[in-house]
Amino acid sequence: MKDAGDAAKGTDIAYKEYQDDFENMDPSEERAFWKKESMPRLGVAPPAGRPMWHLCAVLTVSAVLLLALIITVSVSNVKVDRKFTALEKTVANLSASVASITSKMADTKHSDNLNREINALKTSLKNTERVLTSVMTGMDALEPLKRTVSELKCSLEKFTKNVTAEGCCPHDWVWYSSTCFFFSDEGMSWESARDHCSSFGASLVIMKDDAKWNFVAKRTKPLYYWIGLTDERTGEWEWVDGTPYYMNRRQWKPGQPDDWTAHGLGGGEDCAHLHDDGRLNDDHCSRQYRFVCEKPVQAESTSG
Repeated sequence: MKDAGDAAKGTDIAYKEYQDDFENMDPSEERAFWKKESMPRLGVAPPAGRPMWHLCAVLTVSAVLLLALIITVSVSNVKVDRKFTALEKTVANLSASVASITSKMADTKHSDNLNREINALKTSLKNTERVLTSVMTGMDALEPLKRTVSELKCSLEKFTKNVTAEGCCPHDWVWYSSTCFFFSDEGMSWESARDHCSSFGASLVIMKDDAKWNFVAKRTKPLYYWIGLTDERTGEWEWVDGTPYYMNRRQWKPGQPDDWTAHGLGGGEDCAHLHDDGRLNDDHCSRQYRFVCEKPVQAESTSG
């Protein structure tokens, strides 16, 4: 502890001596002291005649020029980008125009082909019309020949079937047991078929015996043909001449008649037709089926 006190006293004495020396220093000596102690020594002194503000000015101008150059390049790039974008749009528009023109050219070519085909069809239609007119004229001329053939056929039937006292059936009608039958080639509803037969002075066929049934069924298989049987008027099956039909299950398809209503045509099934095997089936009267007409043989008129 004594040594530490002695050191502290020594430090205070040294500081007081240094302070006294500094306070008693001459002003010229003080400037020299600070100049000598404060100025750091650099390895290279600034060149004579070139102050620091000149260097700052040069750096500032360089920075300004560099900034201007950057701005100029940026503006140029923007202009180039805009021109490139505009060029891309122009190219796209040209491509679309070329595609449109190509499509129109193809359509025009296709249209030309269609026009040629239409003209060819028109020419063919005119030729067909001329041929049809010629055929119709020939058919009119054939009517007398058809009547002659029908008369010859009637005469032949008289000799082959020994029906000298009976007449003959009209053309396209079939003779059987003193009755003429017409088997249609076109389909109609049951009501239309009934009316069509009436226009010939005939009726839809009525089949009350097995021989007649077999004769008709043999010529209708395997197609569907309306016959003169219905339950539409009374709810009971009857022939078109008003006579009742007596149910015979052997004459019907299995499970028929069933008056089915799920066909979506409205109502049930009130008209009978011959099925593909010659047996009966009930169906909606609006169905378009072929039909069988019948009428008695007319006695042949004699002259003299």
